[in-house]
Formats: sequence, structure tokens, C-alpha cells
Amino acid sequence: MSYHVQQMFEVLSDRKLKKQEVHSDRDYDGGGWFDEKTTSLYLYSDKSFALIIESFTSVSSGGFSIPSQSKNEHYGSWDIIEEYNLLYLILFYQDGSQEKLQTKNLGTGLHELNYQIWHRYLIE
Repeated sequence: MSYHVQQMFEVLSDRKLKKQEVHSDRDYDGGGWFDEKTTSLYLYSDKSFALIIESFTSVSSGGFSIPSQSKNEHYGSWDIIEEYNLLYLILFYQDGSQEKLQTKNLGTGLHELNYQIWHRYLIE
């Protein structure tokens, strides 16, 4: 295992990476919509992971509101590889699929996965 791979493994082990997206819009009649999506990736030191995607959507019009909530959970194992001086987080899902995400430590509490900024927390 290269030094950079080992270093990234130490940065990501027993950490939660979290990304949140919020979108909303209103029209002139008082109606509109709101959409919130939270993605949490739990990376454990035994190289297992849990990916939890939660979303909440609400559409309103004419005094009525229709809310909707969902939660999807995915599990598997993870690893770090190095290719052409770049580090990648590989997620191996239980269904046999896999995902390759370029990964970069941005300093205390911040991490980059495939050019998107995530917050990094210690799992307690």
C-alpha cells in the first residue's frame, strides 16, 4: 500500500461524509416547491460502508401542500486506490455494482468526492 493510499485510508476511516442540497421556488400565486436531499456516507475502519440518502419534497398550491419523504440505504465495502497520481474511493455495493470516486482531503472537516464538497465528521 502506497504512502498516499495509507494516508487517505487514515483520513477516511471511521468518518461520516455528508452532503446536503436544498432547492426551492415560489410562484406569484403563493404556490411553489421545496426539495432537500441529504447524503451521508459512513466509512468504517473495517472497510465496510453505509450510504444513506434522505429526501424531503413539498409542493404547495392554492393553500394545499403535498409533502413526500424517502430514505434509501445501501451497504458494502470500500477501498482506496491510486491511479496516475490521483486517489479514488471505490465503493463495492452488496448488489455487485461498484462506484469509483476521485477523492481529495481539503483540510479539517472538508473532503472532495468527484469535484463535490462534502463535510467530514468523526463517527462516534
